Amino acid sequence: MEIVNFSPVNETLDKIAVQLVSLLAMCALAYVVAFIVLRFIRVPGQLAHYLSTAVLLAVMYYSFANGYIPGIQSAQ
Repeated sequence: MEIVNFSPVNETLDKIAVQLVSLLAMCALAYVVAFIVLRFIRVPGQLAHYLSTAVLLAVMYYSFANGYIPGIQSAQ
């Protein structure tokens, strides 16, 4: 039996994994920074969570719209 070469598949999966990890890192960083800034200017906790979630969703939309995720076409 022949040994099947899976290196192209591995490279593609590695690229997808790196992009997914970078998307999650961007989202987490955006949420945490927004929350800390809002709490620093004394916004109530519940409202700070809501606004930080809105920032997180904006970062996710921006990353999807600009093609950071494989398989999704860029809006440009």
